[in-house]
Formats: sequence, C-alpha cells, structure tokens
Amino acid sequence: MTTPRGLTRIPLHMLEQVLGLLERGRLEFPVTAGDLVDAGFHGRATDVAEALAGVDRAGAEAALRVAIAERVYRPPPRLELVWTGPETRASIARSTALVVERLFNEATRCVIIGGYRFDTKEILAPLCRAMTERGVTVMIFVDIDGATPNPAEADAFATAFIDKWLRDVWPPGVTKPEVYYDPRTAIRGDVPGYDWATLHAKCVVVVDEKSFITSANFTDRGQTRNIEAGVLITDTAFSEHLAGHWRQLVSAGLVRRYAG
Repeated sequence: MTTPRGLTRIPLHMLEQVLGLLERGRLEFPVTAGDLVDAGFHGRATDVAEALAGVDRAGAEAALRVAIAERVYRPPPRLELVWTGPETRASIARSTALVVERLFNEATRCVIIGGYRFDTKEILAPLCRAMTERGVTVMIFVDIDGATPNPAEADAFATAFIDKWLRDVWPPGVTKPEVYYDPRTAIRGDVPGYDWATLHAKCVVVVDEKSFITSANFTDRGQTRNIEAGVLITDTAFSEHLAGHWRQLVSAGLVRRYAG
C-alpha cells in the first residue's frame, strides 16, 4: 500500500497517539479535524485529517503503522560537513562548490533553491542542463536587492530586478525556472507600516533525496574563497519537509511568482 504522504509532516508521538485512538475505537471514518479534537487529540489535527482524507479505518490503521515503522526503523539521516575556505590536512569536509555542482548533476525530478546572492552563470549551468536534458523542474526563491519607497510599485520593482537577475545568472536560450520573491523584500523598511525584511536563506533541496543548508551564497566568493560552513543532509523525509515549507509559502500567497 501507499502511505499518505502528508503523514511525513506529523511528529512520531502524534502518529502514535492517533493510532492509539483508532485502536480504542475513538475515531469514526472518514475522520475530520473536529473528530480528532473531540477524541482528545490536540496536536496537528487538521494536518492529520488532511493526510487521512478518503482513507477508511483499515487503510488508516495500516498507513499509520507503516509511517511509524518507517520513522522508527529507517536509517538515521546522513550528515556531512561542507566547507568553503582554508582547510587543514586533517579536514574531511566536502567542498561547497563541488557539492552544489553534484546536487544539480544528480537531480532527476525537482530542485528547490533558496538564495540570497547569485553572481555567475557557471554555478547554475549544471542546473540548466538538468532542466534541458532530464526535464528537472526548478523553483528558485530570491531576495530583491534594493527596495522601493512606494509599496504600490513593489511588484514592478521586483520584476525589473528579476529581469536583470536572469540576464546576469541564467544562460540565454534555456527555459526559465519558476522564480519567486517575498514582496516585503521589495519595500523599504522606513516606509510607515513596513519593516526591513530579507530572504537570507541559502539552501538546495533535491526533492525526495537530499538537502544542503549553508552559509554560502551562490557566488564565486561564497562557493570557493570565503570561509563558509554548511551541512549536506541525506534524508528523504527531511528533504520533503524542507521542500514543503517553501511550497507552503507559495500556496499561502506569502511569496509571489515572477511573471516576466
């Protein structure tokens, strides 16, 4: 059977609590968030109900047991230190530039990038090849460098910035990725009613496979010369969780898609 994918978002102790309620006959199906709360479950009732939507009692019990067993018995995440900058002879850290290149080269389905600064086409070239040769889909979340004092012009300001950003870092003739921005980053923080905000995350998610979280920007300095530290996480559940956070920003309308 296929475990409802939404269960990966639910902490283990909550999965065990729901299974216990089900085994004691405290839940009716199809289950709703209200049913869960009435039965004494005060965790993420809406998320659990959504994950089990359309599933009957037997299917829910089987799905919960599979999700719990997978969480309990799966190998622990593999964590690897990734480094930019001077290294001692004893260093066993992996190179930031090589890790980023390999992640792009090995992607087969979907890549999500959160980035603060980008400066060369070379860094993203392997990602472009993944899109062209293997049909990999790409979502990039970027910071808007600079800001307008007029909130009514924020989207136009962001669009102009991303137009230039694509010319600077995206190879010509290659299909554009989906590019998103936080509209708050396009408005000056000294405008009444607004505060300074920055999309400062630097990460790569190869969905369902690996995640890379780093202090390094997607720049030549960040990838090859600065002192930067990061971690490569080989864990499908964490990858899906991190990807889900970015996608939730989109579905909630908290970021906007570049439409240029």
